[in-house]
Amino acid sequence: MKHVIAAVLLLSLLGCASNEAPVPKPRTQLEMRHLQTRTYDTDETRLVMKAVLNVLQDIGFIVETADAELGVITAEKWSDVEHTKKELEKAAKKGTVLAQSAVLLCTANVSSFGESTRVRVTFQSKMIGPAGGVLRARTVDDAGFYQRFFAQVDKGVFLQIEGL
Repeated sequence: MKHVIAAVLLLSLLGCASNEAPVPKPRTQLEMRHLQTRTYDTDETRLVMKAVLNVLQDIGFIVETADAELGVITAEKWSDVEHTKKELEKAAKKGTVLAQSAVLLCTANVSSFGESTRVRVTFQSKMIGPAGGVLRARTVDDAGFYQRFFAQVDKGVFLQIEGL
């Protein structure tokens, strides 16, 4: 009887384990704001906004709108989605639609914050189907993505302040 109980416990533990990566716990709104926000030690909001614009253009975004009075920037970056022969065959077999394009949307809010300037950016990823419809959309919640973006903005702010 002890062996049966031990076997059941072992199987239940093994059943919970899998070779797939664990699904990450969704971030809270506060955690997302923390990832998406940086404060710069300058009260020159327009200078910081210009740095954000430059970074977005440097990494291939097309700026759609930029309103200095409101401190709002919207931009997007489109790319084609390449599929392997295996993916194409699998989709045809299952009758699923594959994305043809991917678009990364950015909204930035640059505002005065006392004697500093605060920047909050949100990125959203969309997968677009052959007929132009959105197949999937999600907010980018990768901490490393935002860290890399803000590292470039940090450099951009420095260059703007130094007049380089």
